[in-house]
Amino acid sequence: MALPVVDHIGVLVLDLEEAMARYTRALDVEFSPVGRYRTDRYEDDSSDCPHRHDARFAVTRGPGPRIELLEATGEGTHAARHAGVHHLAFTGIRDLDAEYERVTAAGVRVEAQNTDAEGRRLLFFAAAEPWSGTRLELVSALPGPIVLDDGSPAPVDPRTGRPSVLALEGES
Repeated sequence: MALPVVDHIGVLVLDLEEAMARYTRALDVEFSPVGRYRTDRYEDDSSDCPHRHDARFAVTRGPGPRIELLEATGEGTHAARHAGVHHLAFTGIRDLDAEYERVTAAGVRVEAQNTDAEGRRLLFFAAAEPWSGTRLELVSALPGPIVLDDGSPAPVDPRTGRPSVLALEGES
């Protein structure tokens, strides 16, 4: 795989609204409406079994790479103890299963992943330790479990066919 473009930089925060206000003041940026990555099939180091993961997030508007603020949740990869720069995200990977096999064969430890109802891998996180504390997130081109903060479906971005909080205002 050729080096993909960084889509966003994920920053894990303790209070999403406070962090959005702080970044807006400091960087003069605007954020998307708050969304949620909500799934019952998340696997990470907090449990041996797939489990519920409900992470609130917002992303900066405008050209990328974007800043994604994620509110800390649970005891695994998104726990408060991991606050700070959390990951570099590479998105739109056409064959994520092949990338997973390539990455793990190269000795990279995967610490989290999510699959859809058909068992297709939607994303995975490479463990933070070898990368000086910052995870690598690889995300498939398949639609992910994105909903709005109130739980209603997120609109679909017509360019990607994927749910997106940025599609609310025609930006993606």
